Amino acid sequence: MKTISTIIISALLLFTYSCSTEKNKGEHSEHDGDQTTDEVLAAQLDNGNKWVANIETTQGIQKMIQLINTNPTSLKENLLSEFTDVLKKCTMKGESHEQLHHYLLPLKADIEKLSEAPSKEELEAIKSYLETYTNYFE
Repeated sequence: MKTISTIIISALLLFTYSCSTEKNKGEHSEHDGDQTTDEVLAAQLDNGNKWVANIETTQGIQKMIQLINTNPTSLKENLLSEFTDVLKKCTMKGESHEQLHHYLLPLKADIEKLSEAPSKEELEAIKSYLETYTNYFE
């Protein structure tokens, strides 16, 4: 339990830090300040086209799908760890970076809600969401 808490806290800190560093401040759109904490924006296409994602992000999404397919012990912990790696390795900038955040926030919430012995429905919901990644990113 302590390990899961540590991973969650680390992921939150990393996510917050990566979005607030001087390097990334120019990467966020002006409407970010208008967004309430309860409001989650859905990912959007780039004028009908997919956003270009860095390979590490795409591989991380694929690894999360693979984890769900193999359903190892400590699945929640493993998914959170992979989610954190996606954030660490993100090199995307501009609007594609913003859209990735819009995509990842609901995923993070779903992973955090996973029970220790997740039901088939919980796993299918996350897997289904992960599979939508290719609808927005290439």
